[in-house]
Amino acid sequence: MHRSGHFSIKEITKVEGHANLYVEMKDGRVEKCELQIYEGQRFFEQMLIGRHFTQIPLIVSRICGFCSVSHLNTAIEAIEKAFGVQPSDQAMLLRELATNAEFIKSHALHLMLLALPDYLHKESVLHFDKKEHRYIHWALDLKKVGTGIIKALGGRVYQTINIRPGGFTLLPKQAELQKLLAELQKARKVAIAVIELFDSFKRDFPFSRKTEYVGLVGSKYCLLCGQIHCSDGTIVPEEDYLSHVKETVVPYSTAKEASFNNTEYQVGAQARINLNQGELCDTAKEKIRELKLRFPTHKIYYNNIAQAIELLQCIEASIEIIQLLQLRKEPLAKIKPSETEGIGVTEAPRGTLYHHYKFDQKGFVKEANIVVPTLQNNRNIESDLRQFIPTLIKLPQEKANLEIEKLIRAYDPCISCATHFLRVNWKDRAKAP
Repeated sequence: MHRSGHFSIKEITKVEGHANLYVEMKDGRVEKCELQIYEGQRFFEQMLIGRHFTQIPLIVSRICGFCSVSHLNTAIEAIEKAFGVQPSDQAMLLRELATNAEFIKSHALHLMLLALPDYLHKESVLHFDKKEHRYIHWALDLKKVGTGIIKALGGRVYQTINIRPGGFTLLPKQAELQKLLAELQKARKVAIAVIELFDSFKRDFPFSRKTEYVGLVGSKYCLLCGQIHCSDGTIVPEEDYLSHVKETVVPYSTAKEASFNNTEYQVGAQARINLNQGELCDTAKEKIRELKLRFPTHKIYYNNIAQAIELLQCIEASIEIIQLLQLRKEPLAKIKPSETEGIGVTEAPRGTLYHHYKFDQKGFVKEANIVVPTLQNNRNIESDLRQFIPTLIKLPQEKANLEIEKLIRAYDPCISCATHFLRVNWKDRAKAP
């Protein structure tokens, strides 16, 4: 790898969209580092203007195929807060169960199909040997558990139709939940094996850089409730998020970047456990102690281990919820529109998610703001790379490339930035245009 010059990694794909990485170096220092998101702008916020509040959850759940439940639940929370609706305890438990299921599905696929090949020194899962095929089965088995829960609660796996503002239009059958309970109990063993697998790689990624971490902190590691906490000591009620979270348009990307208290920060599994380790279930805490894992940590690779821990956490929490539930029919809460606004904040698999809507007197959207996790992590990824890339100068280009990709993939920046089929173009600065 050259001490001076510039290089680019083209078409970082397979993570919900497309991105390039462009880096300029001089005398072993990174002078410019740009994570260039070139996915076409989708204008979901503008699409919501003039829509009735009843339509919002159906629209925003289509923002992401992997996080459709997260967008759905966050929009519903914003709507219910705006119009003063208090969901029942049963509705909240069922929403929490659906969120856990989404985390199980998302984390399993990222860890086993996208991140794992890096640590097995394979280009992709297509190159796994016969023994390694079991990891693909682990991923698909866990995904099946997650999608089974979502389908039971929502009526279908994607863009669910039963989870609505004010409650549920149709409840699952108790017998169906008991069947899912048996599947979750089997999945517990797989989740523990995933933690142990990724723990075995922790020495392969020593890079560490101190940053700030932001996430919801509440009781029992709840992914739908709590207050916004930052590792700098700031605690923010959800309705005050705009006083701390600032979005910025960057000229080289169709995605915004964000700051918290005017500095870069990280969201996601590692941030959540750094902030909220004490609320994990006993099984997860025991595994952390057994493997001598240390949180808080500034090693970005630990985001993968944290996702594996959350797999176990979400399985255990789901088992507990199903064991508690005694389903009873509940009518949807009646919602009377008024000119108001509402803010919903939840945790999505990749980090804290914000939905903010302003409504007119008839309940139609006047303004909409959605802040997704990946854009919050973009600045932090670039800062990591500025510090990390100079340590790779002595490596061959191909090896340096892999280490750069591995760091980006550790963030799980929505499923499209985790490719294993990249071409890297290296150019000497003297030849640069």
